[in-house]
Amino acid sequence: MDEVVMIHGRPWPCGLGITEEKVEALTRLPARKDDIFIASYPRSGSTWTQEIVWQIIHDGTVCEGRLDERVPYIEGMILPHRSYPYTVNDVESIEEMFSSFPAPRVFKTHLPYHMVPKGHDETTKPRYIYVMRNPKDAFVSYYHHLRNMPYHKEIPTWDEAFGCFMKGRAIGGVWFDHVLSWWKHRDDPNILFLTYRDRIKDPADAVKKIAKFIGKEIYSEMISLSNKLHLVP
Repeated sequence: MDEVVMIHGRPWPCGLGITEEKVEALTRLPARKDDIFIASYPRSGSTWTQEIVWQIIHDGTVCEGRLDERVPYIEGMILPHRSYPYTVNDVESIEEMFSSFPAPRVFKTHLPYHMVPKGHDETTKPRYIYVMRNPKDAFVSYYHHLRNMPYHKEIPTWDEAFGCFMKGRAIGGVWFDHVLSWWKHRDDPNILFLTYRDRIKDPADAVKKIAKFIGKEIYSEMISLSNKLHLVP
């Protein structure tokens, strides 16, 4: 398994230049009231949710462009993988990059609640959509994700990956801590808490809840389209 470094109780990949200063800069990003953050533990359904939110905001428009460009990954600003088009090299550039993303702004994050960017006060609080998935299913998806990623130095066995997951050394940290950090705020008016299971059971209902939460009217064709979207395994 690739080595990780623990920063603020959360594991980050070693050897990528990630520092405590950069991580702390993420938590201080000046979120706006009209920002929408799609949060989850890794491999819990955030990709589906990003696409749905983006299409709702853009009146059902289907875009073949890269999802991580339409919905930037917050942590991607400090993860120097080639796939991220907005990685920066110094702390000073993190806020500058974040502020440059155009409205309407939708972001993806796997940060726990206490680390996610927040507004300066009650009048600038952004909105958050949190997606929770059964930890057993999240781990299976995480395991196959690890094996399919070309940048991992070593391909883990099932037992190695499971041990890493249970010890909280998988990217995302301890599943229980991550989910509970958001669960405690499930009744906050600016947070929509969804479950992966209910989303699969009735995707149209999930789309309606999301649309209502972000204050956007949708039409029947958009709901029908949501039933045809690929679900993350």
